[in-house]
Amino acid sequence: MKEKRTELLVGFFLLISLVVLGGLILQFGDFKEKFQKTYPLTVVFDDGGGLVKDTEIRLGGVKIGRVAKQPRVNTENYSGAIVDLEIFSDFRIPENARFAIGSSGLLGDALIEITVPEERNGKFIEAGSKLIGERNAGLSALASSAENLSSKGQLVLEDVRGALVDLSSAVGKLDQNILHEENLENFNVAVKQMTEAVEAINNRVLAEDNTDNIRDLLSNLESASSNLDTASERIQPLLERGENAIASIETGIQKLSAAAEGVSAVTDKINNGDGLIPALLKDNELKEELQAFLVNLRRSGILRYRDSSQDDDPEKKKPFTPRRNGLFGGRLN
Repeated sequence: MKEKRTELLVGFFLLISLVVLGGLILQFGDFKEKFQKTYPLTVVFDDGGGLVKDTEIRLGGVKIGRVAKQPRVNTENYSGAIVDLEIFSDFRIPENARFAIGSSGLLGDALIEITVPEERNGKFIEAGSKLIGERNAGLSALASSAENLSSKGQLVLEDVRGALVDLSSAVGKLDQNILHEENLENFNVAVKQMTEAVEAINNRVLAEDNTDNIRDLLSNLESASSNLDTASERIQPLLERGENAIASIETGIQKLSAAAEGVSAVTDKINNGDGLIPALLKDNELKEELQAFLVNLRRSGILRYRDSSQDDDPEKKKPFTPRRNGLFGGRLN
């Protein structure tokens, strides 16, 4: 009888222990959330790294849902991931809320954080809506950035390594060709010759006597320039007068040209026209008769004028009858 009572107490103690253990499991496990009502949402992230099934969804640090299943690839553009969410029915999320991937603590697991905008319109996100998410700049983002920087740094190091190889090759060629011992000797000889040339210029061309001569030459050039300026100032009025004289000479030449044209016209008339003067120039007989007439006129006068040729020739004692034009251009019959 006593043994049965002991067994009964032990069994009762085990039952109480199992009940307490079950309560603790229900209290601290996720079994309670399994029975809560939820509504679905779909969020598209550019990078769904770190998200798995049952990842927590928090709003203001409070868990309000979980990831329903493993994220899948966005087959529309094959970029990013599509994540299905289960939000507890007790929480309604305002419109324009931000869904971002973060991390719990420094080295914690990934989670989805919901940030509500300060300005709200009183509307809420409907069940089954498809939203666009983003990633916070947490440790995961820093790790991703560090990874990208590491890959870029590796590329830079490869480029630097290639540049160093090229530089080493160039230095080797420089050492073998340009910095060869013979080239260095030639360079030293050229530098020595240049130094000697500079010293010769300094001692001969730029000597004190030559510098004095150059200084005197420059002063003489300056004086000649000033004298030339003075001479040009004096010559300027003479040039102006010369221009006026040239203008007067041009006027005189024009007048002489006009007079020459008049004389030429007169001579043309004398040579080609009618009258006594053209006749005298062309007819020698008339010229002799005129000379005889003038001699007789001078000898006898106008009142006692007679033709002396008739007295000399007895056969010609008949009245004188001129055969050509008269004295004043008229014909006598």
